[in-house]
Amino acid sequence: RRYGKSTRFIKPSPNAALLRHLGLLQQCAVIENALLYTLEQGVHTGDFGSKDTEAVGTTAFAQAIISNFGHTPKHNPKQAKANIPYTSTINALQQHPMLVTSNTLPLHIIGADVFVHSTQQPNEVAELCLQHVGHTYNLATISNRGTQVWPTGSKFTNLINQYRCRFESKDATPLQQADIIALYQQVAQSFTVCSIEILNMQDGKKMYSLAQGQ
Repeated sequence: RRYGKSTRFIKPSPNAALLRHLGLLQQCAVIENALLYTLEQGVHTGDFGSKDTEAVGTTAFAQAIISNFGHTPKHNPKQAKANIPYTSTINALQQHPMLVTSNTLPLHIIGADVFVHSTQQPNEVAELCLQHVGHTYNLATISNRGTQVWPTGSKFTNLINQYRCRFESKDATPLQQADIIALYQQVAQSFTVCSIEILNMQDGKKMYSLAQGQ
């Protein structure tokens, strides 16, 4: 379609397609007619239209369309059809496939990643964590931004004020949820605990990733 000295092919708007999908045919026709009428008046944004006519911003363009609701363009006006009651074509799931698995082996809790807020250095964080391992846990690693910073790590790692402290049960002894809750309470005596993630083992394999450098 030609407006002024510029050729512009108006494609159906995704919003118009959505209105048609919902059966709102009357509202769709009103908006499309207002858009076409606005273009016929020479109102356009900077990406198209006659260079002889000053372009408007997207907000002003949208306001112009709104103000032209009810107007009909000379060329290719849209006929307002009766609305159609919307009926969803999506069938309710009879089964949730992501919940179905052939792996029935049990999961065993063997520890937790405890994320703590601290502005201390890694060795200082480790010293406090080691006070809470008791006879149940080993402090396996401490990482910051996904990179191990204790017991080894690069001194060039740019630290932020949140550490991940990984506590694993000694000899991979299975734990209970209550053990993780008790660990949380212990670590919370030294730090503000941001979050905690349980570490599981299945069929002798760790079901969690290692920190970079671990």
